[in-house]
Amino acid sequence: MDIIPAVASNPTNITVAEFVKLTVYNEYTPVVATAIVEGTSYQILTIGTTDWTTLGAPNNNYGTIFVANANGTSGSGTGTAYNVSVYTFSSSYKYETIDGFDYSPMGGLLGIGIQQRDLRATSSQTSISLSGISGNNIYIVLATKVQGAIISIIRGFYDNNYNLTSTANRFTGIVTSYNITEDRKDESDNFTVTLSANSFKAILENRVTGRKTNHKSWQKVNPTDSSMNNVDSIANQFFDFGLPPGTIAGDTGGTSAGQLTASLIPASRVQN
Repeated sequence: MDIIPAVASNPTNITVAEFVKLTVYNEYTPVVATAIVEGTSYQILTIGTTDWTTLGAPNNNYGTIFVANANGTSGSGTGTAYNVSVYTFSSSYKYETIDGFDYSPMGGLLGIGIQQRDLRATSSQTSISLSGISGNNIYIVLATKVQGAIISIIRGFYDNNYNLTSTANRFTGIVTSYNITEDRKDESDNFTVTLSANSFKAILENRVTGRKTNHKSWQKVNPTDSSMNNVDSIANQFFDFGLPPGTIAGDTGGTSAGQLTASLIPASRVQN
């Protein structure tokens, strides 16, 4: 992302800064090591028989992100990796390198929302706002798969001489949505991009609560789970839960609950 001249190399009296790393997955289908393309960024998914260091990775660890320095060949092994793009920026006023990544300074143009910190994993969310973005850079948001990207926020601590002394991880999650607003002044367009992100725990909770209520969907998660096995027996039945106990629709004589009858409904109403 381009650096705004008024921000770069203009340090101020600050003691902390936020560093944001956005990992966008360009393709969700992994690439085999034999198809690696030089100059492209990848994240290791499976090690296989591949020595990833021969392709530019600093190590052979799962999750390592690197830029390939060679094309894959028939002898590159059976490992796989995701094709990714990594964007790094910070609220600092100078370039900083953390864990091998160079973070571009954006100063006060980068706004970070509140992050909840607990001793145990919780369902938290936050937001990241990038202001003063030019039309050239807004293409990054519109042309890439920002939604679903992994976002990491690190807090950096400075001494009195504006030297970065230590860092601490603050938040790791997934971008669930984004918003773009435009401000036109004279003949220039400036954009503000706001990313909303949820923690991994919140994403996993949404997957569990979104399962259908039939035994086939339930047992995809746990094959021995029988809690939904009886759903099929009542799937095509209609019950009027609005009636008083012991009566049926159209009945005024107080028919007992044991005499309730059910009407069939179209099978299309059943979740399969």
